[in-house]
Amino acid sequence: MRLLAGAPGAGKTTLLPHLLRAADGLVVMDMDELLEDGALLGIPIAEPAAAPVWPAYDRLWGRVVTMVRRAGHPVLLLCPIPDADELAPGARWDGPVRWALLDCPDEERLRRLRERGAPAEWIGGAVADAAQGRALIPTVFDSVAGEPRAELAARVLAWARA
Repeated sequence: MRLLAGAPGAGKTTLLPHLLRAADGLVVMDMDELLEDGALLGIPIAEPAAAPVWPAYDRLWGRVVTMVRRAGHPVLLLCPIPDADELAPGARWDGPVRWALLDCPDEERLRRLRERGAPAEWIGGAVADAAQGRALIPTVFDSVAGEPRAELAARVLAWARA
């Protein structure tokens, strides 16, 4: 299993359609795909106040990934930045796992999140998440403005298949 982590504003949602077009047998999923307006079954999940619910949401995704992998399909899951203890083998995900980070310069992240109308405290959390990701995950794909997303997707998929 391959996990591509990224803090808010890294470009996961923008990259997803390009990954899907070129996946060629690799099942690509984004943890945000089950959410509707940031909520699952009406329960807000995609905001910092929902942190107590996140472990249950992670377990739900663990079951989804297990079912897909049980059918013999390799998986690339786009997800938020993990905590350090989640990187240990077997801590969060079953089987062999490889992590990579989708990142962008903080100035670009700030621009993207401001364009979305994100509140300042939420933006501060996203910048802190990005710093945590940089400290934890050595394999990094930069999502810089101006790079064709298809090229970035090709690089990520080559890593995921390796």
